[in-house]
Amino acid sequence: MLSKKDVIKLDKTQIIAAGEILGRALQDDPVSVYDIPDKIKRHAVMKHVFQMTCCLGVKYGETYANSPNLEGIAVWLPYINKEFKMIINIGCMLKSKIYKLGRQAQKRIMPIEKHSTNVHREFAPGDHWYLQTLGVEPNHQGKGYGSLLMEFMLEKIDNSKPLPVFLETSTEINVKFYKRFGFEVMKEGIIPDTDVEQWYLLRSAK
Repeated sequence: MLSKKDVIKLDKTQIIAAGEILGRALQDDPVSVYDIPDKIKRHAVMKHVFQMTCCLGVKYGETYANSPNLEGIAVWLPYINKEFKMIINIGCMLKSKIYKLGRQAQKRIMPIEKHSTNVHREFAPGDHWYLQTLGVEPNHQGKGYGSLLMEFMLEKIDNSKPLPVFLETSTEINVKFYKRFGFEVMKEGIIPDTDVEQWYLLRSAK
């Protein structure tokens, strides 16, 4: 039976494994497909993207899994600054071997990152939490692991220092999922210079 008592906070020794799980969970997400259209290559290298995000989460934020089996992973980053700044770390980029995506993938993702950063800054200019990544191992999807991870962290935020929470998603079914937790769509549409539809959601501080 699923329980918040089983949720664990990940450390640096679990970054590689967590990134592999998120890579499998999100390898066919619309953003992933746009970034690397070739399915074989995409399935081989997406783990590096999420090993980088897990590294950032462990280093700067909070990264959780449902249990030591890592059925689902959630990466949360705190933006606690007077001025909005992207969280970048060269060490995480090297550790994750992000260069294996290739130059073309890095070029294709640039308009998405630029647009999303601008929207992020527009709707969450102050202190807030950012749900950077949420994913569940494919053979565990639909079992409530994602919901449990959401409930766990949102409860922690609400009961400590209540802050808004920002996120984006590129699938409409996820929009419905996040609305269950009090998120509201702030902006939606096709990202300029791409064919990717994106929704940007915000949950007010409780």
